[in-house]
This record gives sequence, structure tokens and C-alpha cells, in this order.
Amino acid sequence: MKKNKLLLFFICACLYLLVGCQNEKQHASPPSEAPAEKEEKLEFIEPNSVDSTGFIENIGWVNTSEIMTVREENGNTAIYIHNLHNQQEKRIYEVTAPYVQAVLSPDKEKVFIHTAPLTYSADITIIDLKGNELFQQEIPSYELYYSWNSFNSNFLVIASFAEDWSFEVFTVDIEKKQMDKMDVAEPFLQWKAENSVIYQSWSTMDISFTAPLIAQNIFNGEKETIVEESMHFKQFRSNLLSIEIENENDNLFSYKFINENGKIQSSFNLPLLSRYSDWLVPYYDMIEDEDTFLTFVAGAGGTVDSYDGNFSLRAWNLKTGEEEILLEDLLNEPLQCSQDGAYCLYGMQLEKVIDITEKKTITLLKEGKES
Repeated sequence: MKKNKLLLFFICACLYLLVGCQNEKQHASPPSEAPAEKEEKLEFIEPNSVDSTGFIENIGWVNTSEIMTVREENGNTAIYIHNLHNQQEKRIYEVTAPYVQAVLSPDKEKVFIHTAPLTYSADITIIDLKGNELFQQEIPSYELYYSWNSFNSNFLVIASFAEDWSFEVFTVDIEKKQMDKMDVAEPFLQWKAENSVIYQSWSTMDISFTAPLIAQNIFNGEKETIVEESMHFKQFRSNLLSIEIENENDNLFSYKFINENGKIQSSFNLPLLSRYSDWLVPYYDMIEDEDTFLTFVAGAGGTVDSYDGNFSLRAWNLKTGEEEILLEDLLNEPLQCSQDGAYCLYGMQLEKVIDITEKKTITLLKEGKES
């Protein structure tokens, strides 16, 4: 039973990793003493401006005008920074082992690259935006889960799974170039603060749709219950999203945003679609600097199998409580917004862009055969 639950939650975690893991776009690291370069203001995105030859995926926004993209070239995998303003590209890194995924750090200064040279082995490489290797480690692994520290991007947490879904959890210190095993009960951790993680404490005896949210200090192991019963959670820089069952009969759920003092800053209710053993949480993202939460919303509650409608994309201002419908009739696919909130990468490979101001979608890939 424990293995089945781990498998279920691993699949769910992978979906959120795709989002970034898609939603990890906070800018919480202390600013550099060096003068910051002025970012270009992206006024217009030209459709079909990204080469589709060998295209694997877009990773995310480097800044408000540049994205990171991944392509296959001559049997290897190359990582580029692509400027959507002038279409210039810079090739920063190449990997020869089979590519699995890459994730930008919250401060957009580093890239975590996961490759799998063998079925039961994972290579972890962390580079800067110039392609310099900052950390590299091979570990036994059938699957990996990983999460950047949004409060200090020199740290990550990694869970390595064996084929039977047993696991080990590690913290990675990039500056010290070391990886330390961590004593924790659950593998799917997020960072609550620079020195603490948060996770759902699932029962090993019973199948449940909710679990307490526990914060644990990574140094002394001290624990604290943050939320008594949560169905889904995401820790952002300034607040914690906890999705809780409001009315199970109506498939109605409460999205609660809890600040660092433990107070509910904002909340709203949405219907969710039920699946065989849980509920579908649509893709979402947070524009931290604007206190704006974006999510896809189904037209009504019910079951995933019987729902034949599309989703609307809506925005909530966490300070004012105002809601805005941005677009209708979209598929529920990964979403990752730029730091200024003007555009969002969108799609299973983040191959499209949603223009928030103009309320339209733009296809980035040039016409032709896609990988």
C-alpha cells in the first residue's frame, strides 16, 4: 500500500515539476553587489520565432525577454538562451547522456540538469548561465524528485527512488560541492525557508485524500504542523498555498494563501475534477512581485473522464481579492509566467506563449517537423 501511494504521489509531483517544478520562479536570493544590467522590455513576441528542428522543450524565463530552450543536436542535447526580442541565441551547454529535464533556479542564475546514462543511475549537473559547471554528481536512481531552495539558490533537496519506490533524500550545497543525506519521513519536500522544508505527512495505515503539512528544520530536525489537513500545497516565497476540501459532495475546494505569520492572506473556492483516487489540481503559477495567482479553472466540478470542456485562465490579486478571467477555452497545460507578468510560457513543452495584456496565445515554434 505504501509503495502504491508513493507511486501515485510521485506521478503527481512530476506533473508539478514540469510546471516548474514550473512554479519555482521566486526571486528571493540576495541581490549581487555588481550593478544589474537593465532588462529589455519585451513589447512584442513574433510568432514562429523559435527553431523547431530538434526542439525538446523550453525550460523557462531567464529574464523578461529571454527564455531557455533545449534542442537535440547530432545525438546530443544542447541548451540555449533565446532572446524573444531580437531572436538572437546563445548556446551555453551540451550533454551527451540521455536528457531527462532541466530546471532554472529561482534567481535565474543557475540550471539544474538531470541526465540518465543508465536505467538505474542519474547524473546531476548544475551550471551557471555561461555554462560553467558548479556541481556534478552521479547517484543510483530509478527516478528523481528535486526542488530548488527559493530562499537560497545554493541549496536543493533531492529524493532518489529505487525501482521498488524506496527512497533516500539529500540536500545539495552547491558552494561546498557536497551532498548530505537527510533524515525525513516523506520524499516530496519543498523549502519553507532557507533552513527548513515542508511536506505532507501521509498516513502509512490508511488511504487518505488529505494530510497535515509539516515544516522541519534541516539542521536539528525540529518539526511544526502548519496546516492540519491539506489536499495539495505549494510554498511560494511570500506565502504558502494550501488547497483544502470545502465541500466534498460538490467537489468544492478552498485555495488558501497563508503568510509567514501563519495568517490566511487570501482565499477563494473552486470546483475541481475528481479522478480515480484523487482530484485534478489544474496548472497554476504565481507572479510574486504582483501578488497575482494564475490558474486554469474547469467550467464545473465532476469527474475527469466525463468532463468534455476546456478551461478558463483566471487571475486573482491576493491583496485585493479581485478576480479576472484572462482567456477562455484553453487546455489545462503547464504554465510559467515571466517575472513582470506580461507573458506566460504555456504548453506541454512550454512551446507557446500567452500574452496577458492582449489576451491571446502565440505559437513560438516555426512551422516544420517538430521533435
